[in-house]
Amino acid sequence: MESGMKVKSRKRRPKETAVSKWKSGSFTVEASLLLPFLLFLIFVFFILSLYLHDRSVLISCAAELAGKGAARKYETEEHLENWLTGQAAGLADERLLLLRLTGVSVEVADSSVTVCYEGSTSLLGGLDVREEETAQRLNPVDFIRNSRRLKNLIEE
Repeated sequence: MESGMKVKSRKRRPKETAVSKWKSGSFTVEASLLLPFLLFLIFVFFILSLYLHDRSVLISCAAELAGKGAARKYETEEHLENWLTGQAAGLADERLLLLRLTGVSVEVADSSVTVCYEGSTSLLGGLDVREEETAQRLNPVDFIRNSRRLKNLIEE
C-alpha cells in the first residue's frame, strides 16, 4: 500500500438479537390492533358531528317557520297552515347533510303556531330526531285596545 492512502474501516452493525427483533415486531402488531379502533372512533365522531349539525338545522328551521307563522296574524288558520306546510319541506331539505327528512307537521291554533320536523338516518344503528318549536300568535291591536279600556276604567 502506498503511504498516502488511508483505508477506511467499516463500521459493523451490531447483530440483532431476538429481543430487538421482537420489539420491532410488537410495534407492527400494536399498530394493526390500534389503527382500526382509531379509525372507528374518527368515523363515529364524524357521524355524530353531522347528526348534531342536522339537529341544529331542524331546530332553526322549525323556529324560523313558527316565527313567520306567528307574524302573519291576520290570515286564517287553514290558509296559514297550508302555506307553512309548503314552506317547511323546502326550507330544511337543502340544508341537511346526514338526516333524511321523514315528516313535517304544522299546527296553527288561535294563539300559537307549532312546527315539527322528523328525520332519521340508518347509520350507527339508526338515529332518529324530532324537533318541535312553538311561537305565540300575538295580536298587538287587541292588547293595546284592552289596555286602553282598562286605563279608562281606572280613571273613571
